[in-house]
Order: sequence, then C-alpha cells, then structure tokens
Amino acid sequence: MKITISKPESKKGAETAPVFKLLLFVFCFVCIQGKAQEYQVGAFTFTVPKQEGLNVNISHAYAKAGVLLLTCRFTATGTFKNEINIQWSSPLRDITGLWTTNGNEARFMHAGFKTQANLASQAPVLAMYNDAGRNRLTVALSDAFHKTVLSAGVNEDNSVLNCSAAIELTGEERNSRSYQVTVMLNDRDERYEGALGRVAAWWSAMPEYHPAVIPTAAKQPLYSTWYSYHQNFNEALLLKECIEARKLGYTGIIVDDGWQTVSHAGGYGFTGDWKPERLVHMADFVKKVHATGMKCLLWYSVPFMGYHAEAYERFENKFLYKSDRQSAAVLDPRYPEVRKFIVDRYVSALRTWKLDGFKLDFIDSFTNQPGEPPSVSKDADYQSVYAGLDALMSEIKNALTSVKPDILIEFRQSYTGPAMRKYGNMFRAGDCAAAALTNRIRITDIRLLAGATAVHSDMLTWNYNDTPDVAALQFLNVIFSVPQLSVRLGDIPTSHLNMIRFYTRYWLKNKDVLIKGRFRAYGPEMNYPVLSSEKGGKLIAGIYSDQSQPLLLNKPFVDIINGKTTGGVLIKLMAARSYSAAIFNCEGKKIRVSKLKGGSGIQRLSIPPSGIAYLR
Repeated sequence: MKITISKPESKKGAETAPVFKLLLFVFCFVCIQGKAQEYQVGAFTFTVPKQEGLNVNISHAYAKAGVLLLTCRFTATGTFKNEINIQWSSPLRDITGLWTTNGNEARFMHAGFKTQANLASQAPVLAMYNDAGRNRLTVALSDAFHKTVLSAGVNEDNSVLNCSAAIELTGEERNSRSYQVTVMLNDRDERYEGALGRVAAWWSAMPEYHPAVIPTAAKQPLYSTWYSYHQNFNEALLLKECIEARKLGYTGIIVDDGWQTVSHAGGYGFTGDWKPERLVHMADFVKKVHATGMKCLLWYSVPFMGYHAEAYERFENKFLYKSDRQSAAVLDPRYPEVRKFIVDRYVSALRTWKLDGFKLDFIDSFTNQPGEPPSVSKDADYQSVYAGLDALMSEIKNALTSVKPDILIEFRQSYTGPAMRKYGNMFRAGDCAAAALTNRIRITDIRLLAGATAVHSDMLTWNYNDTPDVAALQFLNVIFSVPQLSVRLGDIPTSHLNMIRFYTRYWLKNKDVLIKGRFRAYGPEMNYPVLSSEKGGKLIAGIYSDQSQPLLLNKPFVDIINGKTTGGVLIKLMAARSYSAAIFNCEGKKIRVSKLKGGSGIQRLSIPPSGIAYLR
C-alpha cells in the first residue's frame, strides 16, 4: 500500500494555521511499518492499516475555529476488500462521557465502545465530554451514507485514547476505483452541544446533505391516531378528535396505520397497494378535516409490500428480503420500477386527496436487512442499496414538493441523520408509549444535531386514571420539542383536559424560546436531568430530577418547569437580581406569588409536581 502526504489544503471557510501552529502541530510524517502507515498532526497519530490493492493520499486542513479536518483519498490499484479503516490515538484527558445519536448506548467510557450508522440509521458522530459538559473530543465522518462503525477505547498501558472508523464500501465505489472521506476532530474547550452544533453545520454545508426547507406548519403541534386508536377508528371518531384538538391549539392530524385496511390483525400484510379500505371516501374525509381547521397527514410504511397486497406478485423478484414476522417483503430501491411505483402512489394521493403531509415510516428497514443484499438484475440502475435509497427518497421529496412546496414529511428516529434532513422536514422521537423519560432522551438526542429541522415528540399518551400531575409529566418531558398528542380527548378526565389546554397554550406562546433558542442539555450520562433554552432576555428551564446543584438565574425573565413528582427546585440568584415568582399548578391555577432576592445563596422555590414558576 502506497501512502502520499499532501500539504494542508486551503478550503473555502477554512483558515490556514499560523506558523507556530504549523511548527508545533502540523509536523507530518510517514512511517512504513510493514502493516500500517502513520500520519501525525499535533497530538493525534493517525494510522491506515495496509490493504493490498489501494493507494491512499492523506491531507489535512484547519476549519474555522481550529477544528481539524483529515481527508483520506483512496484509489484502487487492484482488487481490494470492501471495508476501509482509519485509526487514531491521542492522550486520554478529562473524559467522563461518550455521546452518540443512539440513546440506548451506555454514555460512559467502557471497553469495546462502538456506534454504527448508515444513511437510514443514526449518524457517524461521537462526542466525548467531561463532567461539566465541556467538549474534549468530538469526531464525525463526512460519509453518512455507507455503513460506518466508530469505536473508542482506552489503552490500559498508557491511558491513551484509541479510536477508529470502519467504512463499508459498496459496488459503486469499487467500480469507480476511488473513494474519499473526511474525519472531523474537534478538541476545542467548549460546551459539547456547541461541538455537536458544529458537526451539524458542517454536514449541512455539504451539497449531498443540504437540508430541506422547513415549512411553518412543521413546527406546530399535531394530533396522532396511533396510541389513541391504533387500527380501530372510523371517520366520525377522527373528525370529532379534530374538532376538540383544534380547540386546544393543535393544527393537524396524522392518520396512522389502519386507513388502508379493515384488518385488525396487526403486522403489515395489507400494505403496499395503499387503497383506503377503512376511510373509503378519503378525499371527502380530508375535505372535512380541513373544514375543522386542521391539516391532514397520512401514514405510509415506505419499504413494505404486504403478503396480501395486489401488487405483491408484480415485485416478487424485486425484494431485498421477506419478513414473516411483519407479513411483508421489503422492496428493493435499486430498481427504477420500484421507485416509480412508490413515488406514483404518493403523488397520486397528494393530488387526489389534497393531503398536507406524509408520515413515512420504516425507512431503516431498507438498510437493516440481515446479511448481504441480493444481486440485482440488469433492470436495476444501482448496485448499492444506499445509493438506491438515496435516489428513492430524493425522488419522493422532489415529486411531492413540485406539487405542494410546503408539504410536511415526517421521519421517525433512528433515521434522523444528516442525509435524512434533505428529504424531510420533521424528525420524531422513536416510539416509546407513555415513557416520559425515554421521550425526553430521544427528543434531546435528535435536537442536538437537527439544526433547523423540526423535532417532534413521540405521541403523548398515558393512563386516564392517573392524576393530572402524573399525566403532565408526559408533556413536560418533551416541552423542548413539538408535541404530538395521542389520547382520546372525549374520554380523558376534565383535569387532564385542563392540563393539556394549559401547557399547550404555554407552548404556543413560548415556542420561539422552547424550540428556537440556545438549547442546553445537561448530563447526557444521567439522562438529561436539566434542559434549558434561552432567547433574548428569557430563559426556560426544565428540572427533571432532584438537584445536586442549584439553577443559576441571570436573565430578566425566567420560567422554571418542575418536571418531576417531587415538589420544589433549587435556585441561586445573581447578587443584583430579584424576582416576583408566580407559581402555577399543572392545570394553570395560580397557587401563590413569592418574592425572591439576590445575594441570599441557594434557595428552594416551592413549585408543585408538574407545576411552573414565572419569574419576572
């Protein structure tokens, strides 16, 4: 394997490091060791394992603010394996937690840490931070299309941090004989949220990930039928929910699985044809929804062709795999006939039924198939599933926006990476019915990389026999995202309805601060016990567990949400500050007004469970 060292590149938006930085940090060398080659930049030692049939050219540059960009260009000289590896090491200093887009991963340093991503699942980024939430090293890959694995671990002999990136290439790259990837490494001393924001901005500036336009309606609260009805609904029930939800401030209804079939068997055996068997007169139904003041979105499982679908036999030889558990096969997007079939169904529905949006589900099923995808016939125009999926999603987005530029397109976690931002405008937390903590973790994970893309909660539901303050926890845990509601509004107690009304109105009044302000998510390794957002002179903070440290108050306007079942929060005012604190319970009833003075040390502000305090 031959390795070539290039001079640091001069890029648009990049700064050339000063002379002292070049002398100290940019001394580069090649070390031919038989099995690997090394490239040194400052404290980082990069290693590319030897692989027959490949040449690699390595170069680096410093982006604005001193973030290192290491670029590897691989050129084929013969047959080579379909995976490339880049390894690096640096001193392990002051790292407490590891953050990835996968909230199911343990967020502390441990042996064998790995995070996997591809076009339709997660994102290739890893942030390492200390116990104060300060960034110590954030790593991201420019390639968010292919299957990638980022790893991090500790060398026990010398306490050095060893990391690697493995990238699985596909037929397209092997045929083109070249491949390029850039690794971003940010070891700046800044909040970890800021470091992740830099990654999101870096991806957004790439033409292949340029985000879609975000319509105003994408950041409005919605009603969903999924948890409240599943597949058991009719037109009259849904129209009644629309009327009641609109009164509360909700602006649209997502009609989930069930509209396309009268079966209650579960599974996806009746997907694929997308004919409205339950809501037979769909155009008329949508017109009635619009008459209530609500928009109408429909659910589609993009990859599935149900075993009972009329079109199943037509695509018998164009499936990636079959799932008996789902009673459906997964269509192969590498075939133009498959992509046209899917796109045509959506465009026809949009034109004929006058829809406002689509909930496009199970996109990750395209890329999570067991084993290797089947070989394609001459009818396919792509070899790579990722390339075929990119073509499919691009064609869907372009076709729908050509008919309705402000069309709403929702995706569900975990297909919320940088590539997905160019196809859709709404990212929703993965399903977690009645799990307030999980919902909070998931909306926060999405927000940290979503940029301006609308971040929605998973649908809110709870036990109707719970007290209103317990039910309110579902809402308060996702208040820094766009809420989606999924309870039967005519069946819940009046106290629950009061709670929804109060906090929905609060959200609508303060949404610019809640979802557009500077967002802080403290303690990822502790499931984000404190969230806050500030904009202008206003701070809104959510406290979700009993505190070990007080909330520091230095803004003229502060709202404190007690998102837990215990009363009271700890605060500390700056010496020059004083406030009048109005305390409300979860139904919007004012309980008291308290006077707070600065210079009094740590104070306990008595806010009831699921209550809120307005400090002015």
